Amino acid sequence: MPLGAYIKAKVLEGPPLKRVAVVEDRQALAQALALLGKTHYANNLNQLAHLANMGALPLTPEVMEELASTLRLIGEVRALIVKAMGVRKDAR
Repeated sequence: MPLGAYIKAKVLEGPPLKRVAVVEDRQALAQALALLGKTHYANNLNQLAHLANMGALPLTPEVMEELASTLRLIGEVRALIVKAMGVRKDAR
């Protein structure tokens, strides 16, 4: 137990409260993490944003298709994480 949590527990005369994320679907979470592990989305998107801000990003049909494909994959990862965490669409 971390020192801060121990002190709070002793001061408040009770066990420290824990915030735990509940994983409803471990397989979906594993799939999402595997997809993220195979990609470099954050770095690639940062590079694309930098090029776009400089006006140096050519929007050729190939680049547009690659962006669309990447957005689809990000959507899949998001859906898997939402499923894994048990978040319902109507709970937003």
